[in-house]
Amino acid sequence: MSWDKRGRENELVTWKDVMEVERYVYTAGPDGEKFLRGLREGKILGRKCPRCGRVYVPPRMYCEDCFVENGEYVEVKEAYLDSFTTIYYDNADRRLDQPITVGLVRFKGASGGLLAIVQGIPEIGKKVEIVEYGIPLRVRT
Repeated sequence: MSWDKRGRENELVTWKDVMEVERYVYTAGPDGEKFLRGLREGKILGRKCPRCGRVYVPPRMYCEDCFVENGEYVEVKEAYLDSFTTIYYDNADRRLDQPITVGLVRFKGASGGLLAIVQGIPEIGKKVEIVEYGIPLRVRT
C-alpha cells in the first residue's frame, strides 16, 4: 500500500536550530564502520545473533530478543521492496520536475531494512536490484 502525502511548510512539524558539531568527534561506531565499508565493496552486511540466529540489517551490537552481543557479520542478499511512497513536492511546496519514489528495502531472512530511492514501477513484495550502494541505496524494480 502507498499514499501520497502533501503539506504546507507552516503546517508541518519542523525544528530548525543550530547544532554544535565542531566540538565533538562523531563516529559511526564499530558496526556502522563495518557496514559503510561493506557498502563501498558493494555488499550489504548484517550481524547475526549467536543464540537465536536473527540477522540485523544494518548491523547492531546486541540482539534485542536475547540481549547478547551479536556475532559474525554476514552478507545479505535477496532484497525486496517492503513499502514505498512517491514524493511530488519538496518541503517548500514546489512541485518536483520528476516525482521521487522512496522505499523501505528489506532482505530475506533478516530483520530491519534500509531506505532506498526506487527506480521503475514499485510493487510491494517485489524483488529489487541494488544499482548503487550508497546512502540512500538506489534500487531498480
